[in-house]
Amino acid sequence: MRPTPELAALLRRTADRLQAQHWGFWDREYCWRDSTRCNCGLLVREALGWNQQQLSLRIHRGTWRSIAQTAYRTAAFVLRDPWEAQCEATGLRLGYVFEKMAELGFDQPEDFAALEELSDPVILARLAAKGVELVRRDYALHVALYMRELADWIEEQLQAQAQLSHLTQPLPKAKAPEVTVRQPLRQR
Repeated sequence: MRPTPELAALLRRTADRLQAQHWGFWDREYCWRDSTRCNCGLLVREALGWNQQQLSLRIHRGTWRSIAQTAYRTAAFVLRDPWEAQCEATGLRLGYVFEKMAELGFDQPEDFAALEELSDPVILARLAAKGVELVRRDYALHVALYMRELADWIEEQLQAQAQLSHLTQPLPKAKAPEVTVRQPLRQR
């Protein structure tokens, strides 16, 4: 995962919708067993502004880990433009969803797997430190807490990167003091 401000904002928006159960263009409540209404499915739908049918046309059924691994593996084997590989069933580009998510910072199959399973050890440790010990991957409130904590972690990473960038910039060159050369006094 590549931390980006857009990804942090996307996670917060999705968490807000999950927690409020305000689905807007989302047609039904959260359902972990449906790849269009699960943790990753809702995040992708929020990112792309798609409804359930639009997403189901562009992804294959299965876990988001297997879907992502298939898309990335297919992309790796296509020589010209990896994201132009087409699904034999739908004729749509296989990598479209993953290309868009990679632009936001979700650029590895493991990113999808960790969100779908709520399994990132760093995020789980942060939640445990806040008193949330047991996190269920299929419970909308826990998913919202996890997404917010992930967004917090991303923002902290971005702040650390900014501070490090500031510290590693070369110092401005100090001006050398002006030295005036005096002419020796002439004796008469």
